[in-house]
Parts: sequence; C-alpha cells; structure tokens
Amino acid sequence: MQRLLGTFPNRSAGLALLILRLVVAAALISKTRLCPGAETQVLLALSRIAAVAIIVGWYTPLAAVSAMLTCLCTFWVCREPRVDAFEIDALMIGTLIAISLLGAGAYSVDARLYGRRRLVVVRPRGKLEGRQTL
Repeated sequence: MQRLLGTFPNRSAGLALLILRLVVAAALISKTRLCPGAETQVLLALSRIAAVAIIVGWYTPLAAVSAMLTCLCTFWVCREPRVDAFEIDALMIGTLIAISLLGAGAYSVDARLYGRRRLVVVRPRGKLEGRQTL
C-alpha cells in the first residue's frame, strides 16, 4: 500500500497539498464546468464523489484518476462549444495528474492509515545488559 500512496510530506509541503486538494475539489463540485443536460448528471455525481474522497484524502491517487476520467468524459459528452472549455478541463486534468502522483500529504486519511511508522527499539534490561560475570 505504501507504493500506491507515495510519501506523506508534512509542514509547508503538506499544507500546499491540502490547499491544492481543496481547490481541485471545489472545482470538481461546481456545476459550471459541465454543459447543461441530463447526460451530465451522472458525470456530476461521479465528480462530486471523487471530490469528497480528494478532500478527506482517502485513496487520493485512485480518486484523482477517477476524477480525471470524468473530466475526459466531458470532452465527449459536451458537444456544444463552451467558453474556455478546453483550457479549464486541461488544467483540471493536469492538476489531477499531479495530485495522483504526489499523493495526499500528511494531512489526510491516507497518512493516518498508511503513513510511515516510527519503530522504537528498546534495549533489554536485566541479566543480559552490560557485562556478564563468570
């Protein structure tokens, strides 16, 4: 699981990843990037589910890839031209690729479940400690 989720940077890098996740999730939740119609309701629901997973940082690489696939599907579903449609979707896809490669960061559910653990080795006390006398 560690290879799937990558590293979990903390401090300023972790805070930057948290802000990036929040901004991308806000853009995924907004309905303005999709064209109007009944066929986009499924895409909207899928992108909102992925946005919630990205916000809390639960399986973030998989959620980012699924959100990226919904952004790609908007290219095929929305046939009518929109203002800056290509640029917005391309920016979203690039940002989601970055999130999927970087991971969620230290401030996420992934970090709490699968983060690095500190191994503390305690020296044994008692007869085996120090010099042995014969």
